[in-house]
Amino acid sequence: MKKIIPLLILLVFPLISAQNVFKSQKQIYLAQYYAHLKNDKKALDCYLKAIDFNSKINSYDYLSAASIAFKLDKKNTAKNLLIKSITKQQAPLDFIKEYKSLKPYQDSKEMKEVLDQYNDFENQYFRELKNPKAYMEIQNLIAKDQLIREEENTFLKLSDKVDSVNITKLKELTIKYGWEPRAWVLLWHHRDSYNENNFVWNFFKPFLQKEIEKDNVNKDFFVDFEEFDNSTSNLQAPAIYELGGIGTLSMNQTYDDIKNLDKRRKSLGLPPLYFEYFLNNNSELPEGYKYNPENLLKDLENL
Repeated sequence: MKKIIPLLILLVFPLISAQNVFKSQKQIYLAQYYAHLKNDKKALDCYLKAIDFNSKINSYDYLSAASIAFKLDKKNTAKNLLIKSITKQQAPLDFIKEYKSLKPYQDSKEMKEVLDQYNDFENQYFRELKNPKAYMEIQNLIAKDQLIREEENTFLKLSDKVDSVNITKLKELTIKYGWEPRAWVLLWHHRDSYNENNFVWNFFKPFLQKEIEKDNVNKDFFVDFEEFDNSTSNLQAPAIYELGGIGTLSMNQTYDDIKNLDKRRKSLGLPPLYFEYFLNNNSELPEGYKYNPENLLKDLENL
């Protein structure tokens, strides 16, 4: 499948291996909950707890936290979060400039200082890399991966070969250095064989499962692969965990066994389905889905 992964997808994945990934993600869900209720103080507290657990949260969360800090007039905290979005996650300069919730603070002294020193902070990111060699090799693999997908004829001629060479090299790097989350895109191009007995998945499934158990990789890592595998043979297959994910091919807008949907989601560290509707102010829940909104905070705390 021809697919150039857009920047917004790649930014979701931390660039470096992390720890306490799920503990951190739970705090981010709580931050989003409180932010939606306009309880900015609690939202910021949760974002800061998430960062304490895992400084490799994604760029979106750093910038969202910074915007809340600005709203609370915690300018030094906002500046520190902006800096960390670069030194910890290499948030692109234009991404920071165009981030919607930061627009009101573009002319602040703190924002201007960070943007003026962007190159210095980006250099700090590179200096702090634990495995610079692995980072550069994986960046080269991703660049090659995306380059062949820019032009249809090149893609048709070279994709199988390049994907095969890339995944072989990624396996070698992973054995040597551990999993690099940004390499997800390289693994994604082997989704067609997700449930096959082959050298790709015979290595990466057990390896990543162990990383999940150690809380180095999020519990929902395989969700898009499972949704894709579920819908490849049946474009009317109901979703297992979520609708609209990158792995969803099905035209069906319903869920399999909806009564047990939230149990399945919780087993992978996902919040109740109602949480998505809550954040989007959508009261039209799927047919057959029952949820008591009064339980949402407790359910997020007990993920």
